[in-house]
Amino acid sequence: MAVNHKRIKEILGETEARADTSLQSHSLRRAKGRQPPRTLTPFEWEQWYADNGVPEEHLKMSYPITETSWQRLKRCLGLAGTGDELGKP
Repeated sequence: MAVNHKRIKEILGETEARADTSLQSHSLRRAKGRQPPRTLTPFEWEQWYADNGVPEEHLKMSYPITETSWQRLKRCLGLAGTGDELGKP
């Protein structure tokens, strides 16, 4: 048996406005509020930054990247240094 939520609201007399929570409505609100989009291709980001400028939250880095994963692995294995230590006998 299916539940008819619309009919239940009519019976109870609830008259709250229907909230539009679709992705389309969220993106429309962001666009009207001049908020930056959430997902764009790299080319679209370049275009958006050119048209709107770079927002403050995009300038902040959450953490500084000081070394790559490969460098970190070499350091942990004691292979950090110059040259190719893995190729030496």
